[in-house]
Amino acid sequence: MAVNAFLWDTCLVYRWFNGRPPEYVDHIEKFLEEAKGTKSEIYVSTVTLAEIAPSKMGKSGLSPGQVLASMSKSFILFDTTPDIMSLAGYLRDQRYRHVDGPENKAATRQLSLGDSIHLATAVALKEEFGVQNLSLHTFDEGKKRDGESGKKTVPIIGFQNWCRDCQNDEEIQKVISLQRTKPVHPQCPLP
Repeated sequence: MAVNAFLWDTCLVYRWFNGRPPEYVDHIEKFLEEAKGTKSEIYVSTVTLAEIAPSKMGKSGLSPGQVLASMSKSFILFDTTPDIMSLAGYLRDQRYRHVDGPENKAATRQLSLGDSIHLATAVALKEEFGVQNLSLHTFDEGKKRDGESGKKTVPIIGFQNWCRDCQNDEEIQKVISLQRTKPVHPQCPLP
């Protein structure tokens, strides 16, 4: 029987740890429970350690590393590699415009650094490391603004809708072909 594999981006770790907002926390806990056994594998990129701000760790006083260590029985921490970082740079360098609308007025966005690394990690897990049944779990639907530039960024869910000029690119196709979803567990009610 094939094991389901998931790559979690940073927002899932935040939501699990802080319990806010409460939607999907029960789903996240169910996936974590299964990962302690042999039903699934949850990968977390070590870039998450750089993305989790210690000030966001709540009243626990724990560092991001301590939080991830407490969850280590459920997580497989995955280091970036030169290939992952090269692909992340390539993905960031693309021109992202929405597929809808007239050619001269198509909305444009940038791909954030963190998201590019998560997407490149998912591609590497699948393509280079042979992780089957992989799904990238995220809440990123592009509604927030990137803190660095103040612009709305390319979402992970719906990435394909921003590939107007690059959808035929081989590397972009690898990202488009990834399963990218919210962490919906089949045994939990939808929020």
